[in-house]
Amino acid sequence: PTVKRRVNEYFEENKLSRHARGSYFVKIILLVVLYVGLYFNLLLNVKSTWGIYLSYASIGVLVVLIFLNVVHDAAHEAIFKNKKANRVLVHFLELFGTNNYIWRMRHLESHHIYPNMFGYDVDIKQSSIVRIADNSPYLKFHRFQHLYMPLLYFSYTLNWTLIRDFKDIFDNEMGPKKGVRHPFVQVVILITAKLFYFFYMLVLPAIVLPVGFWTVFGAFIVMHLISSLIALLALISSHVGENAVFPQPDIEGKLPHTWAEHQLIVTSDFAPNSKLVTSLMGGFNLHVVHHLFPSVSHSHYPALTKIVRQAAADFGITY
Repeated sequence: PTVKRRVNEYFEENKLSRHARGSYFVKIILLVVLYVGLYFNLLLNVKSTWGIYLSYASIGVLVVLIFLNVVHDAAHEAIFKNKKANRVLVHFLELFGTNNYIWRMRHLESHHIYPNMFGYDVDIKQSSIVRIADNSPYLKFHRFQHLYMPLLYFSYTLNWTLIRDFKDIFDNEMGPKKGVRHPFVQVVILITAKLFYFFYMLVLPAIVLPVGFWTVFGAFIVMHLISSLIALLALISSHVGENAVFPQPDIEGKLPHTWAEHQLIVTSDFAPNSKLVTSLMGGFNLHVVHHLFPSVSHSHYPALTKIVRQAAADFGITY
Protein backbone atom coordinates (compact mmCIF):
# COMPACT_ATOMS: atom_id res chain seq x y z
CA PRO A 1 0.00 0.00 0.00
CA THR A 2 2.81 2.43 0.77
CA VAL A 3 4.65 1.96 -2.51
CA LYS A 4 1.36 2.19 -4.43
CA ARG A 5 0.55 5.46 -2.67
CA ARG A 6 3.99 6.91 -3.43
CA VAL A 7 3.73 5.89 -7.09
CA ASN A 8 0.26 7.44 -7.35
CA GLU A 9 1.62 10.65 -5.81
CA TYR A 10 4.43 10.70 -8.38
CA PHE A 11 1.95 10.70 -11.27
CA GLU A 12 -0.40 13.18 -9.62
CA GLU A 13 2.26 15.66 -8.54
CA ASN A 14 3.97 15.60 -11.94
CA LYS A 15 0.66 15.57 -13.84
CA LEU A 16 1.76 12.54 -15.88
CA SER A 17 -0.15 9.78 -17.60
CA ARG A 18 0.83 6.20 -16.79
CA HIS A 19 0.93 5.49 -20.52
CA ALA A 20 3.65 6.22 -23.06
CA ARG A 21 5.06 9.72 -23.57
CA GLY A 22 5.90 11.51 -26.83
CA SER A 23 9.54 10.44 -27.07
CA TYR A 24 8.47 6.82 -26.79
CA PHE A 25 6.52 7.00 -30.04
CA VAL A 26 9.57 8.36 -31.82
CA LYS A 27 11.42 5.23 -30.71
CA ILE A 28 8.59 2.97 -31.92
CA ILE A 29 8.52 4.61 -35.35
CA LEU A 30 12.31 4.47 -35.65
CA LEU A 31 12.49 0.75 -34.80
CA VAL A 32 9.67 -0.19 -37.18
CA VAL A 33 11.07 1.93 -40.03
CA LEU A 34 14.50 0.35 -39.54
CA TYR A 35 13.01 -3.16 -39.58
CA VAL A 36 10.98 -2.59 -42.75
CA GLY A 37 13.78 -0.61 -44.39
CA LEU A 38 16.41 -3.27 -43.70
CA TYR A 39 14.18 -6.00 -45.08
CA PHE A 40 13.37 -4.24 -48.37
CA ASN A 41 16.96 -3.05 -48.71
CA LEU A 42 17.98 -6.71 -48.39
CA LEU A 43 15.66 -7.72 -51.22
CA LEU A 44 16.33 -4.78 -53.54
CA ASN A 45 19.92 -3.65 -53.00
CA VAL A 46 22.06 -6.27 -51.25
CA LYS A 47 24.02 -8.50 -53.61
CA SER A 48 27.02 -9.78 -51.63
CA THR A 49 27.12 -12.70 -49.20
CA TRP A 50 28.54 -10.58 -46.37
CA GLY A 51 25.82 -7.98 -46.98
CA ILE A 52 23.12 -10.65 -46.71
CA TYR A 53 24.53 -11.95 -43.43
CA LEU A 54 24.87 -8.43 -42.03
CA SER A 55 21.30 -7.60 -43.02
CA TYR A 56 19.86 -10.70 -41.37
CA ALA A 57 21.97 -10.11 -38.25
CA SER A 58 20.66 -6.54 -37.99
CA ILE A 59 17.08 -7.74 -38.45
CA GLY A 60 17.67 -10.23 -35.63
CA VAL A 61 18.65 -7.38 -33.31
CA LEU A 62 15.62 -5.33 -34.30
CA VAL A 63 13.21 -8.22 -33.71
CA VAL A 64 14.20 -8.33 -30.04
CA LEU A 65 14.26 -4.55 -29.64
CA ILE A 66 10.75 -4.28 -31.09
CA PHE A 67 9.57 -7.10 -28.85
CA LEU A 68 11.02 -5.51 -25.70
CA ASN A 69 10.08 -1.92 -26.54
CA VAL A 70 6.76 -2.33 -28.31
CA VAL A 71 5.14 -5.77 -27.98
CA HIS A 72 5.84 -6.22 -24.27
CA ASP A 73 4.38 -2.83 -23.27
CA ALA A 74 1.44 -3.26 -25.66
CA ALA A 75 0.57 -6.66 -24.16
CA HIS A 76 0.29 -4.96 -20.77
CA GLU A 77 -1.82 -2.16 -22.28
CA ALA A 78 0.82 0.32 -21.19
CA ILE A 79 1.25 2.30 -24.42
CA PHE A 80 -2.25 3.63 -25.17
CA LYS A 81 -5.32 4.10 -23.00
CA ASN A 82 -7.29 2.44 -25.81
CA LYS A 83 -7.05 -1.35 -25.42
CA LYS A 84 -7.64 -2.00 -29.13
CA ALA A 85 -4.73 0.26 -30.07
CA ASN A 86 -2.42 -1.74 -27.81
CA ARG A 87 -3.71 -4.99 -29.30
CA VAL A 88 -2.74 -3.85 -32.80
CA LEU A 89 0.91 -3.51 -31.78
CA VAL A 90 0.96 -6.96 -30.16
CA HIS A 91 0.41 -8.41 -33.65
CA PHE A 92 4.07 -7.78 -34.41
CA LEU A 93 4.47 -11.29 -32.96
CA GLU A 94 2.67 -12.72 -35.99
CA LEU A 95 5.09 -10.81 -38.21
CA PHE A 96 7.93 -12.47 -36.29
CA GLY A 97 6.53 -15.96 -36.85
CA THR A 98 4.87 -16.56 -33.51
CA ASN A 99 1.42 -16.06 -31.98
CA ASN A 100 0.31 -13.19 -29.75
CA TYR A 101 -2.67 -15.09 -28.30
CA ILE A 102 -0.66 -17.96 -26.85
CA TRP A 103 2.20 -15.71 -25.72
CA ARG A 104 -0.13 -13.31 -23.92
CA MET A 105 -1.72 -16.27 -22.13
CA ARG A 106 1.69 -17.55 -21.06
CA HIS A 107 2.94 -14.15 -20.02
CA LEU A 108 -0.09 -12.47 -18.47
CA GLU A 109 -2.02 -15.41 -17.01
CA SER A 110 0.93 -17.47 -15.82
CA HIS A 111 4.24 -15.63 -15.53
CA HIS A 112 3.02 -12.34 -14.07
CA ILE A 113 0.77 -14.01 -11.52
CA TYR A 114 3.16 -16.77 -10.42
CA PRO A 115 6.70 -15.68 -11.38
CA ASN A 116 9.45 -18.25 -10.74
CA MET A 117 7.04 -20.88 -9.41
CA PHE A 118 7.49 -24.25 -11.09
CA GLY A 119 4.26 -25.79 -12.26
CA TYR A 120 2.70 -22.33 -12.33
CA ASP A 121 5.05 -20.09 -14.33
CA VAL A 122 5.28 -21.61 -17.81
CA ASP A 123 7.65 -18.88 -19.00
CA ILE A 124 10.31 -20.15 -16.58
CA LYS A 125 9.89 -23.90 -16.93
CA GLN A 126 9.86 -24.56 -20.67
CA SER A 127 11.74 -27.82 -20.99
CA SER A 128 13.21 -30.64 -18.90
CA ILE A 129 16.46 -30.28 -20.85
CA VAL A 130 17.70 -27.65 -18.39
CA ARG A 131 17.43 -27.60 -14.59
CA ILE A 132 17.57 -24.10 -13.17
CA ALA A 133 16.40 -24.57 -9.57
CA ASP A 134 16.88 -26.98 -6.68
CA ASN A 135 13.17 -27.82 -6.53
CA SER A 136 13.10 -28.88 -10.18
CA PRO A 137 13.38 -32.64 -10.95
CA TYR A 138 16.97 -33.82 -11.39
CA LEU A 139 17.75 -35.99 -14.42
CA LYS A 140 21.10 -37.70 -14.97
CA PHE A 141 22.03 -35.68 -18.05
CA HIS A 142 21.70 -32.42 -16.10
CA ARG A 143 25.24 -33.01 -14.86
CA PHE A 144 26.36 -31.97 -18.34
CA GLN A 145 24.10 -28.95 -18.77
CA HIS A 146 26.94 -26.50 -18.16
CA LEU A 147 28.42 -27.89 -21.38
CA TYR A 148 25.40 -28.08 -23.67
CA MET A 149 23.14 -25.25 -22.46
CA PRO A 150 25.44 -22.40 -23.59
CA LEU A 151 24.97 -23.79 -27.10
CA LEU A 152 21.23 -24.55 -26.83
CA TYR A 153 20.50 -21.07 -25.51
CA PHE A 154 21.33 -19.77 -28.98
CA SER A 155 18.36 -21.72 -30.36
CA TYR A 156 15.87 -19.94 -28.06
CA THR A 157 13.94 -17.93 -30.68
CA LEU A 158 14.05 -20.73 -33.25
CA ASN A 159 12.68 -23.15 -30.67
CA TRP A 160 9.95 -20.62 -29.87
CA THR A 161 9.01 -20.41 -33.55
CA LEU A 162 9.18 -24.11 -34.46
CA ILE A 163 8.29 -25.97 -31.26
CA ARG A 164 7.11 -23.96 -28.28
CA ASP A 165 4.04 -22.34 -29.84
CA PHE A 166 2.76 -25.64 -31.24
CA LYS A 167 3.38 -27.40 -27.93
CA ASP A 168 1.37 -24.81 -26.01
CA ILE A 169 -1.55 -24.36 -28.37
CA PHE A 170 -2.15 -28.11 -28.69
CA ASP A 171 -1.80 -28.65 -24.92
CA ASN A 172 -4.78 -28.51 -22.56
CA GLU A 173 -2.70 -27.20 -19.65
CA MET A 174 -1.26 -23.75 -19.02
CA GLY A 175 0.57 -23.71 -15.70
CA PRO A 176 -2.03 -24.31 -12.98
CA LYS A 177 -4.89 -24.16 -15.50
CA LYS A 178 -6.22 -27.56 -16.56
CA GLY A 179 -8.61 -28.44 -19.36
CA VAL A 180 -7.72 -25.36 -21.40
CA ARG A 181 -9.34 -25.29 -24.86
CA HIS A 182 -7.84 -22.91 -27.37
CA PRO A 183 -10.07 -21.45 -30.13
CA PHE A 184 -9.61 -23.21 -33.47
CA VAL A 185 -9.25 -19.83 -35.17
CA GLN A 186 -6.10 -19.20 -33.11
CA VAL A 187 -4.60 -22.47 -34.37
CA VAL A 188 -5.31 -21.32 -37.93
CA ILE A 189 -3.80 -17.87 -37.24
CA LEU A 190 -0.71 -19.47 -35.69
CA ILE A 191 -0.06 -21.79 -38.64
CA THR A 192 -0.83 -19.09 -41.22
CA ALA A 193 1.49 -16.58 -39.53
CA LYS A 194 4.33 -19.10 -39.43
CA LEU A 195 3.91 -19.99 -43.10
CA PHE A 196 3.94 -16.29 -44.00
CA TYR A 197 7.00 -15.73 -41.80
CA PHE A 198 9.04 -18.47 -43.42
CA PHE A 199 7.92 -17.30 -46.85
CA TYR A 200 8.96 -13.67 -46.46
CA MET A 201 12.07 -14.33 -44.34
CA LEU A 202 13.42 -17.41 -46.10
CA VAL A 203 11.69 -18.40 -49.35
CA LEU A 204 11.27 -14.98 -50.99
CA PRO A 205 14.87 -13.86 -50.29
CA ALA A 206 16.11 -17.21 -51.67
CA ILE A 207 14.16 -16.52 -54.88
CA VAL A 208 15.14 -12.85 -55.23
CA LEU A 209 18.74 -12.70 -54.03
CA PRO A 210 21.60 -13.65 -56.37
CA VAL A 211 22.91 -16.39 -54.07
CA GLY A 212 22.06 -20.00 -53.35
CA PHE A 213 19.40 -21.11 -50.89
CA TRP A 214 21.93 -22.32 -48.33
CA THR A 215 23.52 -18.88 -48.10
CA VAL A 216 20.13 -17.39 -47.27
CA PHE A 217 19.40 -20.25 -44.87
CA GLY A 218 22.74 -19.70 -43.12
CA ALA A 219 21.99 -15.98 -42.73
CA PHE A 220 18.52 -16.85 -41.38
CA ILE A 221 20.10 -19.09 -38.74
CA VAL A 222 22.59 -16.35 -37.80
CA MET A 223 19.63 -13.99 -37.33
CA HIS A 224 18.11 -16.39 -34.80
CA LEU A 225 21.42 -16.95 -33.02
CA ILE A 226 21.77 -13.21 -32.48
CA SER A 227 18.14 -12.61 -31.48
CA SER A 228 18.37 -15.53 -29.02
CA LEU A 229 21.48 -14.10 -27.40
CA ILE A 230 20.00 -10.63 -26.92
CA ALA A 231 16.65 -11.97 -25.70
CA LEU A 232 18.32 -14.21 -23.13
CA LEU A 233 20.54 -11.42 -21.83
CA ALA A 234 17.30 -9.74 -20.77
CA LEU A 235 15.30 -12.80 -19.69
CA ILE A 236 17.99 -14.63 -17.72
CA SER A 237 19.23 -11.48 -16.01
CA SER A 238 15.77 -10.60 -14.71
CA HIS A 239 14.57 -13.98 -13.41
CA VAL A 240 17.00 -16.91 -13.55
CA GLY A 241 20.42 -15.46 -12.79
CA GLU A 242 22.76 -16.82 -10.13
CA ASN A 243 20.89 -15.07 -7.31
CA ALA A 244 17.43 -16.19 -8.45
CA VAL A 245 15.09 -18.03 -6.09
CA PHE A 246 12.10 -20.23 -6.93
CA PRO A 247 9.56 -20.28 -4.07
CA GLN A 248 7.06 -23.10 -3.83
CA PRO A 249 3.71 -23.06 -2.04
CA ASP A 250 3.01 -25.32 0.94
CA ILE A 251 0.57 -28.23 0.85
CA GLU A 252 -2.30 -25.77 1.17
CA GLY A 253 -1.07 -23.83 -1.85
CA LYS A 254 0.07 -20.82 0.17
CA LEU A 255 3.29 -18.80 0.21
CA PRO A 256 4.78 -17.21 3.36
CA HIS A 257 4.77 -13.71 1.84
CA THR A 258 2.48 -11.29 0.01
CA TRP A 259 2.17 -11.00 -3.76
CA ALA A 260 4.12 -7.71 -3.79
CA GLU A 261 6.93 -9.16 -1.67
CA HIS A 262 7.02 -12.16 -4.01
CA GLN A 263 7.76 -9.88 -6.97
CA LEU A 264 10.82 -8.44 -5.20
CA ILE A 265 12.00 -11.88 -4.11
CA VAL A 266 11.95 -13.46 -7.58
CA THR A 267 12.78 -10.48 -9.84
CA SER A 268 16.09 -8.70 -10.42
CA ASP A 269 17.18 -5.46 -12.06
CA PHE A 270 20.37 -5.13 -14.10
CA ALA A 271 22.26 -2.05 -15.29
CA PRO A 272 19.69 0.04 -13.40
CA ASN A 273 21.54 3.33 -13.86
CA SER A 274 22.26 2.97 -17.58
CA LYS A 275 20.03 5.20 -19.71
CA LEU A 276 21.29 3.44 -22.85
CA VAL A 277 20.40 -0.07 -21.63
CA THR A 278 17.05 1.14 -20.33
CA SER A 279 16.20 2.71 -23.68
CA LEU A 280 17.35 -0.24 -25.80
CA MET A 281 15.82 -2.91 -23.54
CA GLY A 282 12.48 -1.13 -23.21
CA GLY A 283 12.98 -0.85 -19.46
CA PHE A 284 13.33 -4.63 -19.17
CA ASN A 285 16.44 -4.06 -17.06
CA LEU A 286 14.24 -2.32 -14.46
CA HIS A 287 12.18 -5.44 -14.09
CA VAL A 288 11.18 -5.20 -10.43
CA VAL A 289 9.03 -2.12 -10.96
CA HIS A 290 7.55 -3.73 -14.07
CA HIS A 291 6.31 -6.69 -12.06
CA LEU A 292 4.82 -4.40 -9.42
CA PHE A 293 3.22 -2.01 -11.93
CA PRO A 294 2.97 -3.90 -15.25
CA SER A 295 0.38 -1.57 -16.80
CA VAL A 296 2.71 1.45 -16.54
CA SER A 297 4.79 2.43 -19.59
CA HIS A 298 8.49 1.61 -19.31
CA SER A 299 9.27 5.28 -19.95
CA HIS A 300 8.41 5.84 -16.25
CA TYR A 301 10.52 2.97 -14.88
CA PRO A 302 13.67 4.95 -13.91
CA ALA A 303 11.67 7.30 -11.67
CA LEU A 304 9.47 4.55 -10.23
CA THR A 305 12.47 2.30 -9.52
CA LYS A 306 13.83 4.93 -7.12
CA ILE A 307 10.49 4.92 -5.30
CA VAL A 308 10.44 1.11 -5.07
CA ARG A 309 14.04 0.93 -3.84
CA GLN A 310 13.33 3.47 -1.11
CA ALA A 311 10.14 1.75 -0.02
CA ALA A 312 11.93 -1.61 0.12
CA ALA A 313 14.64 -0.06 2.29
CA ASP A 314 12.05 1.55 4.56
CA PHE A 315 10.37 -1.79 5.20
CA GLY A 316 13.52 -3.91 5.36
CA ILE A 317 12.70 -5.91 2.22
CA THR A 318 15.59 -6.97 0.00
CA TYR A 319 15.62 -5.21 -3.36
